[in-house]
Amino acid sequence: MAEIAVTNGFTGQALTPVPCRDGSGSIACYPLFEGVTAMLIRLETHGFQEQRQQHDGLEINFCVNGRFESVFSSREQVTMTPGDLAVNRFDGLHGAVSESIFPLGYYQGVCLHVDCAAASCWMRQNVGPLATDFEKLQQNLLGDRWFVAESAGPRCEHVFRELFENLPYFDQNYLRLKVLEIFMLLCEIPRLEANQGYCSPEHLQLIRHLRDHLLTDRSRYESLAQLAQEHCLSVSHMQKLFRQVYGVPIYHYIKEYRLEQAAVELSQSRRRITDIAMNAGYDSASKFSQAFKKRYGVTPSAYRREAAQVTKRHIFAKTE
Repeated sequence: MAEIAVTNGFTGQALTPVPCRDGSGSIACYPLFEGVTAMLIRLETHGFQEQRQQHDGLEINFCVNGRFESVFSSREQVTMTPGDLAVNRFDGLHGAVSESIFPLGYYQGVCLHVDCAAASCWMRQNVGPLATDFEKLQQNLLGDRWFVAESAGPRCEHVFRELFENLPYFDQNYLRLKVLEIFMLLCEIPRLEANQGYCSPEHLQLIRHLRDHLLTDRSRYESLAQLAQEHCLSVSHMQKLFRQVYGVPIYHYIKEYRLEQAAVELSQSRRRITDIAMNAGYDSASKFSQAFKKRYGVTPSAYRREAAQVTKRHIFAKTE
């Protein structure tokens, strides 16, 4: 059976593995203080099912690389791309069972598991004025909703990426400070917007089907009109449904998806950048480099170097 290895990041002790659909991966858990565990997630799988029983809890996910789709029900789902943040309030009523899907077969991220009552108690006793008001944090981010996902914003993204890179080899006190900084930022950033509109289970299934066609059969579906006609939809209605499910227009989604695939290839393979550019739908390496830099802030070659350095640091940390 395929499974994801789960360990205590500080001691290396093996914990209960997570069965997955295919592939493998690792989740290193770092108990930072009472009520708060940071998880370093590195996966090469297309998905697995999660079951939660936690009450008065928060799960805060940040996507570093890859794409993460979490499906809670036929009406509720979250899609995350690099730089995105998802906050979920698991109160024993909502999100008890979910399907985690990684359509690129690859994912890297950070997850903070928070038992709000226990964490509040520890912080009041140990960090005084730096203690987080979790009621304020939840009201700021969630309001009366139980989950929300959106861009983390530059300040939060910077700290999350620092946490991702430093979890394997920095001491516990430093990591605690990073998490406290994240909590402080989450109490102050503007409330994340929820996806608007209702999409029926039938339409949700149809839009996923259309998306898969667009991503896997590029030559056949060069126009949205052709795709819409084959499924008895108008282009405007198809666009509306797609935006309800994935939050962006169809062509924007496809462009971002292919750039994310390219980022995975850059970090995981030695393929020539020109070949990766062609596979992403660009007719020249220069156009690909321009689009990639706009999306990730660095050129493809610089991204590949940075990814290699992060991997080396993580390998070094494991051997210490």
